[in-house]
Amino acid sequence: MKKVLLIFFLGLALFSCEDREPEPIIVPSWLKPRLTELESSGECYGCRVQRWTYNEEYFYHLYCDYWSCSNCEVYHNNGTLVEWGVTVDPVDFEANKYRPTIVWECGDEL
Repeated sequence: MKKVLLIFFLGLALFSCEDREPEPIIVPSWLKPRLTELESSGECYGCRVQRWTYNEEYFYHLYCDYWSCSNCEVYHNNGTLVEWGVTVDPVDFEANKYRPTIVWECGDEL
């Protein structure tokens, strides 16, 4: 029985391991002017851009720790600002967004 389990787990390990290259993490060109503006103002401490996947599309969330609005600047993949309740349901977005990735933090090279 132990041999069967060992062969099963070895086979499972062989088939489940894939040789994948990680997706490059880049700041979209349409977002760079906004980040440059933040950096040049000297008030970007605690700011970051996080990329989320929702409905098979990337969304970019720009947030600074000192802002009072947590979802003020959330952008579609093409750079248009999300209109909560019009283009995206905020409750569904919060419940179903996944794969958070930090794309930029204050001080990172653009």
